[in-house]
Amino acid sequence: MDSTKRRMVMVAVLVCLFAVGMAGLLNFFKYRSTAERIVRERMLVIGNVIDNSIQQSLALGLQFTELNTLAETLERERANDDLILGIDVFDNDGQPLYSTDRTRTSRVVPESWQAAARKAGSSDWVVRDSEDPAIGISVQNNFGLTIGHLALRYSQERVRAAALDVARELALNALMVFVGASLLAAFALSAVMRRLEREVGAVEAALRGGETALSAGAARRGPFATALRRFVDTVRSAEGQIVDLRARLQRGART
Repeated sequence: MDSTKRRMVMVAVLVCLFAVGMAGLLNFFKYRSTAERIVRERMLVIGNVIDNSIQQSLALGLQFTELNTLAETLERERANDDLILGIDVFDNDGQPLYSTDRTRTSRVVPESWQAAARKAGSSDWVVRDSEDPAIGISVQNNFGLTIGHLALRYSQERVRAAALDVARELALNALMVFVGASLLAAFALSAVMRRLEREVGAVEAALRGGETALSAGAARRGPFATALRRFVDTVRSAEGQIVDLRARLQRGART
């Protein structure tokens, strides 16, 4: 019985480990998905503000390459959000037109940006590579033609650091829940096993002690012992009937 109790407690602990672990993983993946969506929406809000500024300038008859105030607008919006590393505006050929980083105005934007922009068309796009993660939108003129693209580079390291902090917190909470659930399950299972052990002991004593002990055990231990007592009575009655029938058959054979 002791070995059975240990095995059942071990199974209960493993079940608690699996349940708490899966709950922790699901919560982490849910957080990461929500965080990525919030970062995307956050970048798109800033991108739409810049796009509205560009549309207002184009409505005044200015050329896309002659927006003198756009550089100041880009720098101001970048300074308002510490998650943004830089903001770039480039044409359909990947040539940079405006940027908050002067070193990037002399080189073509990454091919991953151009591919994502071409694939997205007039919709927003996202690039999550390790070197140049960015979220972008297309810039259109008054006739609905795409004349360029706006890319907001953000700090992927900060997003990963925040996710790592959440993962540590979830792991600590999951460990505490696992320990509490395991202890509770072990205590509850031990109590049930002790009660079952008493029932089994009463049944064993009843079987060894005969009818009197069985009746007393049934009165003290509950419905399980009572049912067993009835079963034993039925078996004994059947055995008596078999013996009586056998004796009658033997007497009939002799006569």
